[in-house]
Amino acid sequence: MFQIPQLSKHKGLFHVFSEKSDGNMANSISGVIYNFDQVLKNRKKFLEKVGVDSNKTVCMWVTHGDEIIDADPKTAGVSMRDYSKAIKVDGLMTNRKGLYLFLLIADCFLPIIIYDPVAEAVGLIHAGWRGVDLEIAKKGVEMFKSKYKSGVENIIVAIGPCAQKESFVKENPEHVDDPRWRDFIVLDIAKLYKIDLVGFTKKQLLDAGIKKENIIDCGIDTVKDKRFFSHVRDCNNNISRQGRFACVVGLK
Repeated sequence: MFQIPQLSKHKGLFHVFSEKSDGNMANSISGVIYNFDQVLKNRKKFLEKVGVDSNKTVCMWVTHGDEIIDADPKTAGVSMRDYSKAIKVDGLMTNRKGLYLFLLIADCFLPIIIYDPVAEAVGLIHAGWRGVDLEIAKKGVEMFKSKYKSGVENIIVAIGPCAQKESFVKENPEHVDDPRWRDFIVLDIAKLYKIDLVGFTKKQLLDAGIKKENIIDCGIDTVKDKRFFSHVRDCNNNISRQGRFACVVGLK
């Protein structure tokens, strides 16, 4: 398992990322349901290892949009056991202690943790191409301010392991002509575009008023770091050789 050191110092916050050695955590890989019985065993074993009750955990099934909702404790447990009951959103938030949020991660998007130690609230967000373009991280900050009355100076935002800009390249990215992306899509000498989802997200957070020192980038490039599953690295492999890792957050 992996934890971001700068977040671990906050005693009221629980967070953890699974690693490849913990097994595949996803019910669906590239739209294909594969060996879900084994996935359930992997989830159970991992959550037991980190001391989290699966029956108090809400699982997301991302939609590549920008919807963020309050986690409903009635969906805890069942959304982990039955993939058809996973919550189809791109962000969950809660101020309930002992309720955990569970996100499956393909590294072509960012897992983002939002935490306010003063208001005692936590959020977990999926920010892919579309989510970053829709400025979902900024939206999450605004929701903390409106729902939990968070002072923006208190909000901490952490970006977990993902494909960093040196490893995330495309031939013809759809936003290449969008001026908002100008500094975050760069053509390299191999005539491929490097995509900096992390950099663009950081700019959005700064624009939202988050202090620079409260934006944490763990800096782990999952394409290079073999501790984690990587869609970018392994997408051409057989489904049986692919996988997704998970992030779990909650309030203690």
